[in-house]
Amino acid sequence: MIMDIIRLAKKDIVLEFRKRETLFSMGLFSFVSVLLFSSLFSFLNIDLVTKQAISVGCLWFVITFTVMLGLTSIFSRETRKNSIYPILSLSIKPQVIFLAKLVYLGMMLAIIEIITLIAAIVFLRIDVQGDFLLLIIVLITGTIDLAIAGCMVAFLTLYAKSKTLAVPLLYFPLVLPSVLIATQTTLNLILFDDLRFILDNTLIMFIHAVMIFVLGLLVTDELISE
Repeated sequence: MIMDIIRLAKKDIVLEFRKRETLFSMGLFSFVSVLLFSSLFSFLNIDLVTKQAISVGCLWFVITFTVMLGLTSIFSRETRKNSIYPILSLSIKPQVIFLAKLVYLGMMLAIIEIITLIAAIVFLRIDVQGDFLLLIIVLITGTIDLAIAGCMVAFLTLYAKSKTLAVPLLYFPLVLPSVLIATQTTLNLILFDDLRFILDNTLIMFIHAVMIFVLGLLVTDELISE
């Protein structure tokens, strides 16, 4: 099972790095969004705390929409060429496909988030008062939560005729609590460094991610059938 996950994920990653269409669009969107938000600060006369709060909100806004941008193409090759049915005919379980797509999406988001974080620190001037390692843990936990929810939404909309409409309708209600908690946690880490608050909220995001992950594994058999 693990080898099947690795092979399927490797296939998607190799094809993506060969064409770089989705990766380029996600990276361009995140970088341009950060630049646009940073340009607005030059027209706003606000104090440092308000500026940091807006910057953190912009950071998670960019991450959330970058994940959604990757969802519309996560199954594009399979649906365009009907190659998902030959995969299933090889006795590969739908859960394996779910996990492989999650690994693939996670790899792309890891690359994009490094670019986004560097751009946010440079252009949005996010100044971390707390532990930078703790900030990375919060970002990773929040992003994994978004990726798991997004991967399940991609499965739910696999056969949808209008993915541009179906994906946002399912994705945003599912991830809104996580985005709000992640924003509050990141802002607290930057401004106040309340360790108890940060750890509690990170645990909530982790539990939410586990719940969505288990739910995704349970429903994949129904969502993908031969």
